[in-house]
Amino acid sequence: ATPSDVVRLRTYVVDHRPEKLGIIVPEIAKFYGEVDPAPNTLVGVAALALPDFLIEIEATAAIS
Repeated sequence: ATPSDVVRLRTYVVDHRPEKLGIIVPEIAKFYGEVDPAPNTLVGVAALALPDFLIEIEATAAIS
């Protein structure tokens, strides 16, 4: 799959605050490059699987 195949993102962020968007959004834009990004739902969470994890991105792609 490529970035153009991604139809949905769900981004989990530990202790989300609005200022974290300034870090997250540019990184997601780099992944997509020239492709229009898929819809993204940002979910603030207390913790992820391991203590060092601060962000987790779940992507759904549709390929033929």
